[in-house]
This record gives sequence, C-alpha cells and structure tokens, in this order.
Amino acid sequence: MNSKGRSNTFIFASLYMMLSGPVHAQSDVSRATLIQAKQVRIISEPGVMLAGELQVPRSGDTRKPAVLLLGGGGASPHGIYPLLEARLHAKGIVTLSFDKRGVGQSTGTFDDAMEPAQRDARAALAYLRSRRDVIDIDRIAILGLSQGAVIGPALAVENPSIAAVVALAAPAGERGMLFLDAMRVKLAAAGMEAKAVEHVVSATRFYLDALTTAAPPETIAGGRIALVQSFVASGWKQDQAEGAVKTLSDPATSSLYTVAANQVLSQVRAPVLVIYAADDTVVSSALSIPEARRALSKNKDASIVEMPNVEHGFKPLVLTASGKRDYQGWPISDPATLDLINEWLPRRLLQPTKAK
Repeated sequence: MNSKGRSNTFIFASLYMMLSGPVHAQSDVSRATLIQAKQVRIISEPGVMLAGELQVPRSGDTRKPAVLLLGGGGASPHGIYPLLEARLHAKGIVTLSFDKRGVGQSTGTFDDAMEPAQRDARAALAYLRSRRDVIDIDRIAILGLSQGAVIGPALAVENPSIAAVVALAAPAGERGMLFLDAMRVKLAAAGMEAKAVEHVVSATRFYLDALTTAAPPETIAGGRIALVQSFVASGWKQDQAEGAVKTLSDPATSSLYTVAANQVLSQVRAPVLVIYAADDTVVSSALSIPEARRALSKNKDASIVEMPNVEHGFKPLVLTASGKRDYQGWPISDPATLDLINEWLPRRLLQPTKAK
C-alpha cells in the first residue's frame, strides 16, 4: 500500500476509534486476601450472557458502596483497571467489571455499536442493584473510559439514584457535530485541503443523517454515491473512497454519529468528574473540554480536569529501558489520575445511607 493509502486507512481507523480507544489488557495482578472475588453471570438479552467479576472487600460495612467499571471500545474484557480497583477496594468499595458480549467468557456475537454496548451496561447496573445483600444501592457510581464515558452518563440519566459518575476521555458535543468535528480535524491533519475537507464533511453529514434516520433507500444510496465522489474529488483513489464509506456505513461507526453527548451530560444530576488526557490522539480535549463545560454548567458538583503527559488510556509517559519516552502501564495507571479519582470518588460514596 502506498503512503496515501496508509494515511487514509489511519484516518478512518481513528474515526472508528473516536468513542472507542480499545484497551485490551487482562488483569494478572494478584488479588489481596481481603478481597472476595465472585464470578457472576448476567443475562443482558436472549443469547447474551455477560461474564463478570464482582470484587467485594471483606472488611467494613455489610452493605458497601460499589462502582460499575466500563471499558472503552473494542473487545474489552473485565479486569482492565487493576490499579484503580485496588485503590477502591482499599477504601471498602465493591467493583464490578465484565467481558463485553462475544469477548472472553461472555456469549453472543461481538457488536461494538453504541446501542448494544449500552444495553449490556444497563444489565450490569441492574445486577448491581439486585445485590442488596452486599451493596448499598443508593451508593452506586459508574466509571467509564471513552465509549464507557458516553454510556456512564446516559445510565445516570436513566437512574437518578446513581451517586456519582467518573468519565475519562469523554467525547462531548452535539449530535452529529461531535463526529464531524473530529473528522474535520483528522482529515486536515492528514493533509487534505480545507475546501475538500468541507466538501467531504458536508457529504458525510447528508449521508449519515439519511442512514441513521431510516431515510428512503434511494436517499441513502444517493448520499453514498455523493460521498464516494467527494473523496475521489479530494484526490483519493476510487477503492480508497469506497473503503472509507464502507467504514462509515458500519453500524459500529455510524452509531457514533448519533451520540448526543451534550444533551445527556446536561441532564446528569449526580456529581460528575470528567477527566481528559492532554496527549490524547483519539478524543480531542481541545474540542471536548469547552463542550463538556457548557453541558455541565448547571451541575453544582461537576469537575473537568485535563491531565498532562498521559494518552487516551491514561497510561503515564515514562522513560523506557532503551532511553525513549513512551506511554506504558495498565489502562488508568497514571499515578496522578489514580490519585484524583481516589480522592474524588470515595468522598461521594462513603457516606452511609439509611437501609431500605
């Protein structure tokens, strides 16, 4: 593949990862003896059973606060935030994470579109709320990264009793514009001329509006042809343009276009901590931070923080053995990010509530 083909492939891989940013790491960290790990099976819908792990600190209150942990996009398994979980367990907080559908021990076919991912997270939250034997259901928080940072606030809107939300690398913006603004930035960074970028973005808007609102088939087909032509007019080869539009047409990508992050964030009444990574190349902090501030302006307990020297997965920038600086570690392993969450979240979960 020539350099232009590689560049175009990267652009649309990046667009697909805009709300995803997969972090594929399975925890092999030894559990403390004071943690009781329970393998759980959660029915999400017919044919989809989610395999998860409920980790319960043995000490402290009988009914404990809990955090539902949501991964980013891609084939995310359970247990991808072991350093964060250890911090929470030390405070007496229960954690639940799960393999995505079709991943690990979970059944069903892997589907990374927003709708099934949100249904599965909703089922995991319902499971937590059913465990009144060990969990104080009025002290449940949700923490998610990237795709999970879109789903977490949405679940909090559906469930006003959620005690707190932590959203890392949370895309923020209006429906459609969030996707198109990121696309505009990536196309320009890849060297496409400004006029061509606007032509492609405009054609993308028309096509995805038609595709995601069940427009007549002829309207969708016409939009697809016009979008392919816009890429070709910008200098791309026909097969590259066809491949790009095929990626945009995939439900896992087109569902990102429908995300109305600001509308959701503005409805969250629980305390919210939104954390961005200064070196994130997947979710732009420059685009998202102003939008998140606007959306959360009426929330009396909302904090937005940008962490330096970390990337999309919140791994720290370290000096490697070879003398190079690189991002390494578990997802959410940057010490300053861990400290921030460990200070903010327990303060909103550790006040006991009356038994119900």
